[in-house]
Amino acid sequence: MRALADQRDIVPATDPDAGGHRSVAVVGAGITGLVAAYELRRRGVNVTLYEASGHAGGAIRTSRTDGFLAEHGPNSFVTSPPVEALLTQLDLQDDVVEANPSANRRYIVRDGTLRAFPMTPPAMLTTRLFSLRAKLRVLLEPLVRRRTTDGDESVASFVRRRLGPEVLDYAVDPFVSGIFAGDTETLSMVHAFPRLFELEQQHGSLSAGLMATRGRMPATSAPTDSPTDEATDEAELPETASAPANRARLISFVDGMQTLTEALEASLAGTLRLGCPVRLLHRDEGRWVVEAGQDGGARSRTVDAVVMATPAHVLAAMELPAAMRKHAALVERVEYPPVSTLTLGFERSDVAHALDGFGMLIPAKEKRSILGALFSSSLFPERAPDGHVAITCFVGGARMPERAREDTDLLVERVLIDLRQLLGVRGEPVFAKHVYWPRAIPQYTVGYQAVKHAVDETELANPGLYLAGNYRNGVSVGDCVASGQQIAQRVTSYLTRAG
Repeated sequence: MRALADQRDIVPATDPDAGGHRSVAVVGAGITGLVAAYELRRRGVNVTLYEASGHAGGAIRTSRTDGFLAEHGPNSFVTSPPVEALLTQLDLQDDVVEANPSANRRYIVRDGTLRAFPMTPPAMLTTRLFSLRAKLRVLLEPLVRRRTTDGDESVASFVRRRLGPEVLDYAVDPFVSGIFAGDTETLSMVHAFPRLFELEQQHGSLSAGLMATRGRMPATSAPTDSPTDEATDEAELPETASAPANRARLISFVDGMQTLTEALEASLAGTLRLGCPVRLLHRDEGRWVVEAGQDGGARSRTVDAVVMATPAHVLAAMELPAAMRKHAALVERVEYPPVSTLTLGFERSDVAHALDGFGMLIPAKEKRSILGALFSSSLFPERAPDGHVAITCFVGGARMPERAREDTDLLVERVLIDLRQLLGVRGEPVFAKHVYWPRAIPQYTVGYQAVKHAVDETELANPGLYLAGNYRNGVSVGDCVASGQQIAQRVTSYLTRAG
């Protein structure tokens, strides 16, 4: 049955509260807003967290039915020092489950066949994913001159210039679909993959940059393989050191990703207002008045600062002061293509492929219905009952937005065609969970600096107002955790200066 992202269990608004000293309203209880509110409360700030829907966590939601665990959004994420610290503070270490080591194997589909993506230089030389001509083109990358002209450049332009068209088509294009559900021709290299962009700027070539970082691929600011509005960071490779053993870990939790948001929600008891959309913001004598609640039941609260941790497009539905609306108009128009997530369960004997890896990504040139699929039951334990497997497929995005909007029966039919041909699936699924995200991941398109500039200008023109979310500092779960922590520090500093 289709599970729409905007279903709401409305909770009545609370009584009005005039606020107090060092008081902050956080709007939006996705992962960024939850972390921001949690960090502010740890610093002794009086926080109220508003969420329009009937649940906290944003795109991070988990359901378990008949022994199958389905993630509605992110399936996993890569740890970092801030993430490890948060897990310790929330006492979640015993709930963490690390990904199966075989998850290092990622498959790319070429000519209807799954081929392992080469993760090392020797593997690159022997892989059948790329032609000899493409491999030679990659070896010539150090000889390609650095781009000297100013102005933004698309991911496609950058990769063609440095690595050639075949690497673009059969490596970068499918990974970009997994990360952003986006289009390499329109995404900005500097904003979508800033660290890779910096390799060319600082070292003249990607090869020289990788050698300077001792052969390690710098972490991207974004994930792979989970195209939902707060996606995961599986593409982040081990430059991101974490606490234990000085290594980043690809993790989830025994009971799924919702464990993290539920722990944050529990820590914010008494501060969270569910089913309570913020409709109006305005300044009054140096403070902010927040009006929130359902029609006929709106209540006002006066606070010292406001953190807007909502998707960019939410601003368009709010009544805002002129100084905010002037700059926010560009932010409101950030594109979020639709994505459907379809988790299917099969009897193990009905799937010929070993499912021995993280999953598969599908280039646009293959002309398939799905962007890619995770081998969920291979990645983490207890994602499917004994004798069964779970496969999570992603459909739509900027490549085929109309496919994401199709009803469940038609979507299952289309996806099964691909799974039968690519993975040797036989028979019918014994389980299906369809989640539709009308607006999934924000697109960091060419010219995105104008959006970031508008965000900065909005904050400058409105002291005490802060904008946060995956449209600003990266789309991965790790990025959102870091964003929430950083915005809390900025707000605390502002409150201290304001006295």
